Amino acid sequence: MDRYTLRDNLILNAGLRLDYAQTHIHGYQDWFATPVNGTPVYQQRSTEQRRRFTCFTWSAGVNYSLGQWVMKANVGKSFRVPIPKELGADGINYHIFRYERGNANLDAEESYQIDVSANWANDVWEVEVDPYLNYFPNYIYLSPTAQYVEGLQLYHYTQARVLRYGVEAQATCRITQHWQAHVQSEYLYARQKSGEKKGYTLPFSTPWSVDAGVKYLFDWHGEGFVGLNAHIVGRQDEIVPPPRSLPMATGR
Repeated sequence: MDRYTLRDNLILNAGLRLDYAQTHIHGYQDWFATPVNGTPVYQQRSTEQRRRFTCFTWSAGVNYSLGQWVMKANVGKSFRVPIPKELGADGINYHIFRYERGNANLDAEESYQIDVSANWANDVWEVEVDPYLNYFPNYIYLSPTAQYVEGLQLYHYTQARVLRYGVEAQATCRITQHWQAHVQSEYLYARQKSGEKKGYTLPFSTPWSVDAGVKYLFDWHGEGFVGLNAHIVGRQDEIVPPPRSLPMATGR
């Protein structure tokens, strides 16, 4: 990576990266028998797997400041190796009580992104807005199915082309030396562009939300404070149904 200063208030930066990762998953069977159609079976929860992943990624950006403004823009490609759970899980997630099944054929997840940031500040106010856009040729996610295994709904890991964009915004007001108020909000839009659930959002996508609060600082450095905060979440009116319900897709 490198950085080049054109002027005191204008900086360019760029980076290149090559990743190589190897994942080895050992096979595993339950030590206890599970009845299957009346026959006790020692269920195999994970198969022996060896996977190798290689990817070339890059990024480029610019930082520009003018008076009370600081603006940044970045474009790049990122990369994520599937974790062992995504590749080899086959059992109950007891934290959430659903049956999760991995996919040994998953490719490494890649993403192309653009993000912009604008920050304005003075002695009283600080405001920042951060819009972003992501395109995933092969996004990894946990998808619900209409099937039940061992009494619980089956979710399986799969991949699809996905478009995501959104914005994060926040504002802070230093009312007095001891009093401070803040508000921050985020919005995310996601759509699957391929696969059996094309046109739907991603499972577990969060709706818009707003946090607002006020705090009393015991000292100017904020090392001690008492605060009151409110968290507001929008209505979740989009879900990803199991495949049996897919003809109802609207493509919104």
